[in-house]
Amino acid sequence: MKDEIVALMEQAVNSAQIIDLSYTLEPRMPVWPTHARFGAVTYESYEEGAVSLHRQVSFGEHTGTHLDAPKHFIKDGASVEEVGVRSVIGRGVKIDAAFLEPCGVYTLEMLRKFEQENGEIRKGDVVLLHFGWEEKYGLGKGAEEFLKDWPGLGGDAARYLLEKGVASVGTDALALDPFGSEKYPCHYILLGNDVPIIENVTNLRKLPVFSYVIGLANKIKDGSASPIRMIALTQKA
Repeated sequence: MKDEIVALMEQAVNSAQIIDLSYTLEPRMPVWPTHARFGAVTYESYEEGAVSLHRQVSFGEHTGTHLDAPKHFIKDGASVEEVGVRSVIGRGVKIDAAFLEPCGVYTLEMLRKFEQENGEIRKGDVVLLHFGWEEKYGLGKGAEEFLKDWPGLGGDAARYLLEKGVASVGTDALALDPFGSEKYPCHYILLGNDVPIIENVTNLRKLPVFSYVIGLANKIKDGSASPIRMIALTQKA
């Protein structure tokens, strides 16, 4: 049976198109204004006569495509190394919400309409909201539009996804709650019930409604979040 499982997994991966859903970690990439920026210092290089290249990199926990742990908003919540590895392993469900205006809210009514048209969201799904915000991504001043006015998920819809038993919820924007939110309902509802949030996801425009998503965060002790390398497996064209 073990050999059969390995063979099936190998066949599935080899026959799939793999889409990278993570941003490259690099200088001048956009982050929340109060968060640490990405930086790199070269300690050894070929140009300086070393036999290998070695750099020190530094960045905030919420840099690039990252996974929010419950501890991010819940004082006694689980830290990122305690979040189960299956939270970003499962059926990916892409919800197209690019029709929303800046600062708009994706509501429960919209979510139910999505299910009527595409099928029900199931327990263990990785739900990914495509607001089209990745089109505004850039470096330095090129990220000014990315850093403001993004739409988000409404609290009623977040609670519905929680009741569905989803594994995690992601967005292609800087945060799952819409820009300007003062109560952060998604963060409190989802993280408060051990459902992690994935932010700054890219390439969602390339996904069909359903795919298979795999993502793993770093095991950072007492971490509130971690950058995550995340991929989606879809059927080859």
